[in-house]
Amino acid sequence: MMDPDTPAIRRRGGRASVVAAREAEKRPRVSTIKYGIRPVEAVTAEQLERIHQASLAILREIGIEFRDETAIRQWKEAGADVQGQRVRLDGEMLMHLISKAPSRFEMTSRDPSQRFEIAPDTMTFGAMQGAPNVRDLQGVRRASTIEDLRNMNRLTQMLPGFHIAGGFTCEPTDIAVPWRHLHINHSSLVETNMPFFGLTTGKQRAEDSIAMGQIVHGKDFMDQNAVMLGHVSGNSPLVWDSTMLEGLRAFVEANQVVLLSPFVLGAANTPADIPATIAQLNAEALAALAYTQLVRPGAKMIYGQYSVSVSMRSGAPMSGMPEVTLINAVIGQLARRYGLPWRTTASQSSAKTFDAQSGYESAIAYMSGASAGANLMMHAGGWDEAGLVCCMAKFVADAEQNLLIEKYAQGISFEHFDDALEAVRRIGPGGHYLGDSFTLKRFKDAFFAPEILDYLSYEQWKVKGSKDMAQRCREKAKSIIASYEQPPMDPAVREELDAFVAQRQEEISPSIA
Repeated sequence: MMDPDTPAIRRRGGRASVVAAREAEKRPRVSTIKYGIRPVEAVTAEQLERIHQASLAILREIGIEFRDETAIRQWKEAGADVQGQRVRLDGEMLMHLISKAPSRFEMTSRDPSQRFEIAPDTMTFGAMQGAPNVRDLQGVRRASTIEDLRNMNRLTQMLPGFHIAGGFTCEPTDIAVPWRHLHINHSSLVETNMPFFGLTTGKQRAEDSIAMGQIVHGKDFMDQNAVMLGHVSGNSPLVWDSTMLEGLRAFVEANQVVLLSPFVLGAANTPADIPATIAQLNAEALAALAYTQLVRPGAKMIYGQYSVSVSMRSGAPMSGMPEVTLINAVIGQLARRYGLPWRTTASQSSAKTFDAQSGYESAIAYMSGASAGANLMMHAGGWDEAGLVCCMAKFVADAEQNLLIEKYAQGISFEHFDDALEAVRRIGPGGHYLGDSFTLKRFKDAFFAPEILDYLSYEQWKVKGSKDMAQRCREKAKSIIASYEQPPMDPAVREELDAFVAQRQEEISPSIA
């Protein structure tokens, strides 16, 4: 079969046929991405040790509150200094517990080909979470619905730039809160066949999430494989509450992954100082990481953190700031010291539209995370307005950015270096490489060719409708959703899953009557 980019094809069909041929080539979903670049180190080894020791001093001298009776009992039994809800931890006990955690683990799904590793030397992309609003396919900002969530999951399934479905990428605000989690999990399991985020906001929601996963994947399979993540957020400064800790226990007891994220609003709930902020954040994370291993030694976990600086003029969180970039770099250094994978926020923006601010802030966040060696790039799709909006157009653009960042993170390959140097000898001074055999063999893979970013001349762009980035992305999103095909699921499994949602909704109803 003739290559669609050969001169004969170009003459017959022109640019349109080339574009059509490229779009017909479905890119496989991202798999394990191994870092080939060296991570940025923002502090020296001595400075890193000062921060680590300051974190241990915070936990030893000030302590941290675990506002949960079960956690308090477990810490007492482990020999921690417990006074009321305040837990003071000895550094030796703390680090001994953390040493029990695996440094790398695999995630999988009901598609056996979709396996990837999360580890200190890998990169993983997950869609955004938690937006109560969407900027829809017409560019209108409004409260999100269950159909919006389904469409976000359909996009996640079809776009190759995501490893993990967001779960609650946007909130289905048209579903009652007490059983909203059931419909969120249902969409993740039906619209995608990917690993996904379940719900950890309380014991019952977490247990329902696990039960629904077990219906689809099988309990025995989940006992041996990680298919879900639970996002457990802290209350900075220095608090872990019962709601999140209940969810944590449900997930780790079912052998699923937990992401433990202090929530940093720099100068609001941490000191107005970068190294002191990191010391507090690190203390909070270490306490939760150690507790996870107390619950289940060997539990799969990720060092998390959500960090933004706060405007002293308005109190609003600010995305894309240099302070957050520096925090990322140091958290990466600390996580590698502890031998743990860690997360950052990949595409955060405070913009109110999909505009230049949205692009600038997100680009900084992406490069900040990748250059610091982040292992889970969270919210890597659609995030605007400080997380209050999931923008469908931006979601598509971010999915392509993930592929660009993947290539950057993999670094420079010398696999074809010697053959390329032979091309230099063949061409010599004053020639060009466009028709060289090495170029024809390698051009498709040598340089990434984005589909959504526009590189036409001004005249070509006008002929094609003068469409800006947002319009092109909305059209792309509509096209993807129109071509979506639901991943196959055993009809008996689907029937059991639907029945579980109906039964649990019925059981929950009397409690809110």
